[in-house]
Amino acid sequence: MSIVETLAGLKNKVDGDPATIRNIAAAMRTMGGHVATSANQLVRNVTEVGKAWQGDSANAFADYMTAYPTAGRKLKSALTACASALDTAATKLETAHTTVSGLHEAATTAANEYRRDHSDATQTDIDNHVKQQLDDPVGKANQAVTTATNALTTAKTALDRKLGEDGFGFFKGIRQPGGADFLPGDHPIDWEKTAGYSPTSLASADAPTGPDSGPGAGGGGGGGGGGGGAGAPSSYGNAPAPKPQVVEWIKEAIRVIKSPEMAAILRKRGLDVSDLDPNDPKDIQRIWTIIHHESGGNPNAINNWDINAKNGVPSQGLMQTIPPTFNAHALPGYGKIREPVDNIIAGVLYTYSRYGNLAEHPGIESLESGQPGARYKPY
Repeated sequence: MSIVETLAGLKNKVDGDPATIRNIAAAMRTMGGHVATSANQLVRNVTEVGKAWQGDSANAFADYMTAYPTAGRKLKSALTACASALDTAATKLETAHTTVSGLHEAATTAANEYRRDHSDATQTDIDNHVKQQLDDPVGKANQAVTTATNALTTAKTALDRKLGEDGFGFFKGIRQPGGADFLPGDHPIDWEKTAGYSPTSLASADAPTGPDSGPGAGGGGGGGGGGGGAGAPSSYGNAPAPKPQVVEWIKEAIRVIKSPEMAAILRKRGLDVSDLDPNDPKDIQRIWTIIHHESGGNPNAINNWDINAKNGVPSQGLMQTIPPTFNAHALPGYGKIREPVDNIIAGVLYTYSRYGNLAEHPGIESLESGQPGARYKPY
């Protein structure tokens, strides 16, 4: 078999579909994000039950329910690990195909030129010439194929372990509740209503109102939604440090925006997001600042009092987008307005569409101006 034929065979070995692999990885990350959101909401709901009820059964219920967020975190971790392995495999496969295709094309050209100039050349002569010209192209191609194969094997192993052996069975080990007492065996049921309990409000009635246009009301519908952490205030309008969960939402949103499968969509929209980086603290801080001032970090925040609300399209979610704006700027697979990652994606892309980048967002521009008394300005 000639070098050209050998390279053609090696090229066929890496003729896969990296885009489809990345789509599967993106779907897994989306699933993981939804798992995390649900787990966080469950914790809040259980906490609310703990405020409303007391007694041995209420305490047993709270203890029992801690198993679910733990299982959720393990599930998200497994999904993320599988997605990362698939992304790596897609990249290695793509790189290998590019490398081997280039070597095959170059070898074909070199062989044809040598054959044209040496009409009496044998196949051995041609192969020796090609090998000398391209510095062992078959060896290089084999190395590229091996690298891609190893990455695919690693991804398959990760998927087999999580889907096959583990079966994503992180919830299987949770025992049955045991009845209304939430304990194994027979126990007295002890639920007592807490005197004077009133449900926690999801929105602050005294949150400032915003402008009458743009993606949302600007002033936020979330009040003290709980997105801020206990750290020291930042320099961005005295916004508190974001909680780790909020940082992860922001990073995941940026990763989705920057993912290869979304590149064609962003090009079609005429958006240049090359400056966005999920590991850039400044990008994270800017997005968090918008979130803090718009919703207080509450994914379920709804502004029910401004002109948008009166028009039937209230601002919603972390970045307070109205539904038409959210729908216009959301990405495929991320179309739930009150899902944290989905809302951040649409809010960030709206900002890029209208202002060009995060720095030109009126709120960020104002706070970074250095002017005395500079305040956050909504969209």
